[in-house]
Amino acid sequence: MREYGLCLWTFGDVDTQRKIKLAEEIGVDGVEVQGNLEDDPAEIKELLKEYNLKALSVTPDNVDISSIDEKVRVDAVNYFLELLIWAKELGAGRICLHGEVGKITGSGNSDKDWELLVKSTKQIVEKAEELEMPIVYEVLNRYENHQIITSKEAKKLIDEVQSKYLTILLDAYHMNIEESSSVQALKDAGENLGVYHIADSNRQAIGNGHANLKEQVAVLGEIGYTGPVIMEMTAAGPNPFTPVKEGDYLGVITAYYRASLKQLKEWEKY
Repeated sequence: MREYGLCLWTFGDVDTQRKIKLAEEIGVDGVEVQGNLEDDPAEIKELLKEYNLKALSVTPDNVDISSIDEKVRVDAVNYFLELLIWAKELGAGRICLHGEVGKITGSGNSDKDWELLVKSTKQIVEKAEELEMPIVYEVLNRYENHQIITSKEAKKLIDEVQSKYLTILLDAYHMNIEESSSVQALKDAGENLGVYHIADSNRQAIGNGHANLKEQVAVLGEIGYTGPVIMEMTAAGPNPFTPVKEGDYLGVITAYYRASLKQLKEWEKY
């Protein structure tokens, strides 16, 4: 049976226990935890155990691993090195890695930017290998980052780093913006697909937008994908970088997740 999850950050400004309780009530198998190093991973692990949920993955803080500023870049890499240890204590299945969200232009030298991205990724992956903690590199879109915005670009990074501990995270919302075919993007990732995030084209519930999600989910079976399907949705409203919207956004997002999980399980039957 496939494992289904959701991203805890999408519940916004509520305490961790309430977020985990909401996830349990929705009926998912696990969650993607926020990688706040100030939180005690042992406490979160116990909470997840109490609510019979798995730590499927970890969402990182927003840091810049390809910055031309050496201090910024080193601090970002060090954050991920600490996050790997933190995630290991949590008992997480993997951590996510991506460029700084909101950085939509590079230094002006794309070759240098790529060189720094590869160098930083290799440093982080070296620690991942030591800890035996998988990493998924998340493909974003051009409005969130200037690097790695397609499946093929992520595959190029995978090929350069050359580690079984580094795979690709494809997100239906981001693919809807950047890929000419989300189905083909999933096929291009193939055995290198480590996590699949799902939301409709407007980052809302399945069916609220126009993405070909049923076809994407079907392709997961075709390529032999056995990882989790993690929902990452937000209520409608301004500022895409915060889940907190006007009105009862928690009620809205909870309804999205319930309906979407039901739909995913219906598709799984066929």
